[in-house]
Formats: sequence, C-alpha cells, structure tokens
Amino acid sequence: MVYCQHVIFLIMKVGTMNTKEFNTYEDKEQFVQGVFSNIAKHYDLMNTLLSFGQDYFWRKFAVKEMNIGPYQHVLDVACGTCVFTKEALRQEPTLTVEALDFNAEMLEQGRERLDQADLLDQVNLVQGDAMALPYADNTFDAAMSGFAMRNVPDIKQVLSEMQRVVKPGGKVVVLELAKPSAFGFKQLYNFYFSYILPIIGKLSKDNSSYAWLPESLRRYPHQSEILEIWKSLGYENATYTELTGGIVAVHEGVVPESTIK
Repeated sequence: MVYCQHVIFLIMKVGTMNTKEFNTYEDKEQFVQGVFSNIAKHYDLMNTLLSFGQDYFWRKFAVKEMNIGPYQHVLDVACGTCVFTKEALRQEPTLTVEALDFNAEMLEQGRERLDQADLLDQVNLVQGDAMALPYADNTFDAAMSGFAMRNVPDIKQVLSEMQRVVKPGGKVVVLELAKPSAFGFKQLYNFYFSYILPIIGKLSKDNSSYAWLPESLRRYPHQSEILEIWKSLGYENATYTELTGGIVAVHEGVVPESTIK
C-alpha cells in the first residue's frame, strides 16, 4: 500500500515537471553528453525493454532499406553502442563501416560489442560531431543513423552533412522514434513515455536521464515535418515508413547527382 502511494505521488510529481530549456546548441550538446555518459552501460537493455524487444526488427528493416552491396563503405552517424553497425555487417559481411559518435562512453560500449563479435577489423570507431562530419565530400556509399535525431541540436544540419559525405546515388536512412496517431494507441504511448518512464528514473535515482526521453520526444517534430526537411535538402525519393503502429519512423532518401557540395 505504501509503495502504491509512492508511485501515485511520483506520477503526480512527474506530471508537473519543468521542461528542460537550452539557450544555445552547446547547452543541449553538453546536457545530452551527460545523459549518454550516465546510461551507456545500460543503453542496450533499456532500448530492448522500452521497445518490448521490437528494436531489433526496426534496425533490421532500416538496414535493408539502404540497399547496401558487397564491399561498400558505410557511415553510421551517432552510432552509440554500434548495434546498427553490427546489424549492417550481419546483412552484408563484406562491408567496412565508419562508426561515429560524440560520446566516449557509448563508443567504448560499441567497441566491446564489436570485439566480442570479432568485427573490429571492419569498423573504424571515431569520436566526432554529427553536425560537422570529419570526412571529405562523396566518401561513403551509404549512411545511416538510429535513435539520434532527437538529440542533435540541428536536424537539418545533420541531414545536410550526411548528404554531403555520401556519393551521388547513395542512400541515407534514419530510424527514429515517432508520434503515433492511432486513437487509443497514441494515448497509451504518451502516458507510458510521459509518466511511467520518468517514474523508473525516479526509482533508479537517474531521473534526468530517463526524463530526457519523453522530453526529447515532445520536442521532436512529427514524422511528416521531418520529411519536409529531407525534401528541402534535395533528397530524391524522400519518404518514410511507420513501424509498429507509428512508434518509430524510418526516413530515407537518395543523394542526387546534382547536389551542390
């Protein structure tokens, strides 16, 4: 009974939490750095639990959409713990992958994952900024990113950078949480992320990290608005696919031959 009262109190308290405000891009970047440093060791487990095990299938679908071929060179932007990278290598074992992330702790988790799978020889891990990719124009055959766009300071800038470093005709694919629209499902989704998840954070004594997920979702544009950003950058055949009732969306587009870089 006491535990139930505590949970009810947390629901009421979380429901009235102040939202996080950022004055500059640098403020957001510094905050997000701290969040991922705190959760790096538990990030994969958290993803699996929060997605009810669907995250594997989402990544599998997204990688297939890249249409990657043998011996191609692929970029994984904001690679995190390299789950996306590993899936790409599972689907096409001859790939070489450049896996970039701005957080050292997440990269270390990725290094351990790839080492255990004996894949380190095919991957170059780089600590770097998705807003200013440290690569020359037309370097990669394709580029991908998973669950990162909510956390970057400028979505358009990152998509522009991914376009810049991919060869004309290559695909860019981005997997991200979305905003489901189906009645009932939408309400349950919002309740879970706005109330239940922050409670987990309260009980785990890592409130700021867990509270950031629903807050980042609140700030993130609808998938249809994200598509307009892709189109404004000149991506060809830009489109998106909703998965699992719209919990996530996979955006994709082809780098045009006429891109001015």
